[in-house]
Amino acid sequence: MIASNPENEPVPEGGGLPGICLVGNLNLDLIIRGVETLPVWGQEIAGSSHTTVTSGQGGYVGLGLAKMGLRVDAIANVGDDAEGRGILAELQAAGIGTAGVEVRPGTATGITVGLVRPDGERAFVSHFASLGEMDEALVERQWQTARANPVVCLVGLFSLPGLDPDAAGRILARAQQEGRHTVLDTGWDPDGWSAETVAGVRAALQHVDVFLPNLDEASVISGETDPLAAARALQQDGPSLVVVKCGADGSVAVDGEHVATTSATTVDVVDAVGAGDAFDAAFLFAHLSGWALEPALAFGSAAAGIHVSRASDRHATPSEAHAAAAELGVALPPLSPRPTAPRGGQRQ
Repeated sequence: MIASNPENEPVPEGGGLPGICLVGNLNLDLIIRGVETLPVWGQEIAGSSHTTVTSGQGGYVGLGLAKMGLRVDAIANVGDDAEGRGILAELQAAGIGTAGVEVRPGTATGITVGLVRPDGERAFVSHFASLGEMDEALVERQWQTARANPVVCLVGLFSLPGLDPDAAGRILARAQQEGRHTVLDTGWDPDGWSAETVAGVRAALQHVDVFLPNLDEASVISGETDPLAAARALQQDGPSLVVVKCGADGSVAVDGEHVATTSATTVDVVDAVGAGDAFDAAFLFAHLSGWALEPALAFGSAAAGIHVSRASDRHATPSEAHAAAAELGVALPPLSPRPTAPRGGQRQ
């Protein structure tokens, strides 16, 4: 458990917090905004703008954590191409350790095309490519990266075809057995959440300390449509802390017997791609800082709001998220200045 922090004690902006080993998917997102309707076969539609960014849940969460000032080391893979090299360069420039990221010879880096409506809602088409070769053996080969960090965070499970829930459970079990704090965000299952998959995820949760699903994921895994009921049901599978992200409706969390909720911040949405991952990064900053549950949720919600309201430079700093969270009327621990985080890929 992370010890709570008195509200009058300043929280460093990442300095002194435990390092995180991030196990997850790295790929490119091609985001096309302003798409009014989805195309039908044989026809073409036009959007209003586009951008290409380092992404995957691993990319979004990792860059969000690094912007918060946390030390992050990645276990992942990319293709042997210009796109993969570009992803590695961006992670290294953000100060993320990439010694645990394998370049897979003869493979292309994965890509997702995100089509975004004018209201910010999105739909995705992905080619996993190199991500299909990220498996349990790769994680085992790079386990020294996990050993160097007291937190192991597994994200984007269902964008990693070589890792099933059973393998995820074994990875998380090993981390727990070695005394590490474990975090899981599976993402959405594009294969439709078979009964076997749901059972596998629920079994893996016995090795998870913090579970961060969105409402759709929480509902299909737990069988409960109400976010609080879903959080309570998932907590029974093992995690002490379950946070259910509800998009524009905020979030709900259960930590032991403590229940907390928060509203979403009110922003003009550019697009919602990566919103849940931005929430994850900011919430983990607050959680690892020892914040109480309500301000941690508000901080995550604020960072997600900042992310969806920007077309570029989307990851929030602690100061930006802190200021936005204060508008929700939740008492927040103050931030204190942090030392300058290493940049430029010193920990490759």
